Amino acid sequence: METNVIHPSFKHGKNFKIGHYCVIEEGCVVGDNVDIQNFVLLKKGTIIGDSCYVDSYFRSSGGNKIGNNVTLRFGSTIAREVYIEDDVFIAPNVMTVYSLPDGSKSAGTYIKKGAFIATAAVLAPNITIGEGAIVGTNSFINQDCEPDYLYVGNPAIKKKKIR
Repeated sequence: METNVIHPSFKHGKNFKIGHYCVIEEGCVVGDNVDIQNFVLLKKGTIIGDSCYVDSYFRSSGGNKIGNNVTLRFGSTIAREVYIEDDVFIAPNVMTVYSLPDGSKSAGTYIKKGAFIATAAVLAPNITIGEGAIVGTNSFINQDCEPDYLYVGNPAIKKKKIR
């Protein structure tokens, strides 16, 4: 039996598809041509633009704004106050962090247009991933990333210009 738990305030655009066992909390909005797979959690106030793909086991912590033509792959977690611009690819098992090491809340994290975040990367709070930047697999980002550069390692370092 397929069971989704969807708050009555949820709004979606045309050609919306949803899988099984999803939870969508109050105040969430998704645009046109959005495909949400199975076991997805969208917490309060998550906003997703048009033409987005949300893979199985994706989780948002709420208060997120996700742009158009964004891919959010399997098992990724987007913390509160993460803002993702258009044409971003978030690979499987990426994690963003909301709290600072002392437990205090951080300011927002920004992932700019066209960025690519590779598998199992972790983004610390209060950083900006520049437009067109690439974050390598298993990298830990603890500082801002300049546009159009590749960042790899733990902690990640700027390796080379890609455009």
